[in-house]
Amino acid sequence: MAHGKATPSGVIRTSVSALGWQSFANILSPFASGQEGPTRMPRPTPWRRWSLLLPLWLGLSACASLPQAGHRTHAAADPTLYRFVFTGDSRGDYKAKPPVYLEEELLSRTAGYIQALEPRPEFVIFNGDMVAKTTFTQAPEVIKRWHQVFQEPLKAAGIKVYIAPGNHVVDQKKPCPPGETCYISLFNRSFPSDSPKNGPAGYEGVSYSFTQGNVHFVTVTSFMSHDGPDHSELIPAEFAQPKSQFEYFVNEANRNWLRQDLAADTSPFTVFFTHVPPYAVGPHHEDKKGMDAHPANRDALTGILVDNGVGIVLASHEHLYARADLGPANPVGSGLKGPLPEVVVGSVSAPLNTEPARADMVFAKYLVTYGYLVADVKKDRIEFQMFNGDNQPIDFFTIKAKR
Repeated sequence: MAHGKATPSGVIRTSVSALGWQSFANILSPFASGQEGPTRMPRPTPWRRWSLLLPLWLGLSACASLPQAGHRTHAAADPTLYRFVFTGDSRGDYKAKPPVYLEEELLSRTAGYIQALEPRPEFVIFNGDMVAKTTFTQAPEVIKRWHQVFQEPLKAAGIKVYIAPGNHVVDQKKPCPPGETCYISLFNRSFPSDSPKNGPAGYEGVSYSFTQGNVHFVTVTSFMSHDGPDHSELIPAEFAQPKSQFEYFVNEANRNWLRQDLAADTSPFTVFFTHVPPYAVGPHHEDKKGMDAHPANRDALTGILVDNGVGIVLASHEHLYARADLGPANPVGSGLKGPLPEVVVGSVSAPLNTEPARADMVFAKYLVTYGYLVADVKKDRIEFQMFNGDNQPIDFFTIKAKR
């Protein structure tokens, strides 16, 4: 994954007027009028006068059309095919007094930033934790406000919205009806979106894939409940979290579906996104509120991604911005056979995590900041630019096509 600083694009054209019409006329006046210049010459005929001016005029016009050094041109052979945006986590501090269930002001401002992008994005992926604990008594109004503040303005602007669930989608202290996976049914009822329902049986709407142009996008839910039908593979003694919380774990049904989906993918680019990053970058590395709590399961997931040429992993959950090139060259004990860029865009407006980065991982970027990620899809690469909560660019990188 190449990275560097974004540069402005465009062509700067210099017109003859920039040279000064009076200076131009003074230079040409001996030829145009037949007057004597510094060296006496025969008085040319009118036709002769203008035939002498024509090559000079053509030369100036050609020079005026050349791009100046230091600027990129919008070459016809390298157009942006389309643009998309990725972000997540707008829930409030529900432990505050009084509790906050949605950080509305910054979320609304970011929706405005996205609408003002030029070119306008085709779609936005919102990667979970829209609100805090949606089964609280305040939930219906909070969910309604999230749609009004973020999703509805984007939809009105012609921008699709895909949504993935986060671990705050449901308060698991509430009883779940027998045979129902509460967070899935609640999520699908509460957050209708453009997300397809083509995932594995029982996980429609929370695990899905779609293809846009030359990019295949795929997600699977990155946690499971302790007592619902989604529970598998773990015995209670292996739980890392209290029963009222999720296990951060991609179960067998989702792994098998993901493997089949990726095996059928023939796109030049594949983007995998899920709420919880496979490798915690800081805040959740030691408290085990991430996939590090179950390393064998995490490694099974990342092995599927690497084996199938996934170009990038986009995640949220940890409330900051981080980018790391995982793989054999990174000290973190991933055991990966190939490269796997992981990018955490963890807070569009949720309370920021201020913990330091984990010491055993090398980062290209680790910034405690709000923000959203803009991706420009081209034929042979995707260019990513990260913007902070003040709408200022703070990172730029690219991924190349796998085939």
